[in-house]
Amino acid sequence: MRHPFVVRTAQASDADRLTQLARLSKGHWGYPKEWLDLWESDLEIKPEMIEQAIGYVAESEGKLVGFWIRASMQSDQPTPGWLFVHPDHMGRGVAGALWSAIREQAIARGIRSFVIEADPHAVAFYQTLGAEKIGEKESTVIPGRFIPILRIPI
Repeated sequence: MRHPFVVRTAQASDADRLTQLARLSKGHWGYPKEWLDLWESDLEIKPEMIEQAIGYVAESEGKLVGFWIRASMQSDQPTPGWLFVHPDHMGRGVAGALWSAIREQAIARGIRSFVIEADPHAVAFYQTLGAEKIGEKESTVIPGRFIPILRIPI
């Protein structure tokens, strides 16, 4: 199937645009502004994060429409990473195409699974990839909010 976007390797120079996309995408879910403000630093993508990770972006007509960056390591604990898709492109295969690229690179590096902290809105998507919930943790910035911990097999 041909997608209306192109997937390419993420570059350190993409960091500012990825940060903008992360904040736009997170805001799509209707979280209170106070929560979004608390998450601002968590949604900042720094060049060194990209350089040290497996990362891909999806572009359509020169605009970033999604990205998936995941630490290039296997661990029994959650590792740093982000998956965000522009709200106008959700449900159009962007995240699945990014997963294909991430998965291929993870296989090449001998990684057999990723453990992630997932936004509750994204759990169903991760489950379509075979993810299983292995726990949860309380948010460090929003008491009483629990974050699912998932293992995604490669």
